[in-house]
Amino acid sequence: MVAQANRMNQQFRETMERPVELVKEYPLASMLLMFGMGLGVGVVVSSAICSSLEEMSGHDATMAEKLKRQVYDALSHVISPSTLRQIQSYTG
Repeated sequence: MVAQANRMNQQFRETMERPVELVKEYPLASMLLMFGMGLGVGVVVSSAICSSLEEMSGHDATMAEKLKRQVYDALSHVISPSTLRQIQSYTG
């Protein structure tokens, strides 16, 4: 039982030393590999976040629709509701 534990411990140490040796032998390739993996993970995470935000917002409003909404919001604080309805009827 103790011999088996010692053998497993030795295998674990050898397994952990192998990547360290590879990084020492190929530092540039290791760095580029890690950079690429980080970039890939970043793209996947940002894609997931953007798609979930896009789903939450409903449909994509055009710039004209956004501007129109801002103007209506600004005017709603200044003019009467009946006048605002009249303006909306003209603009459709």
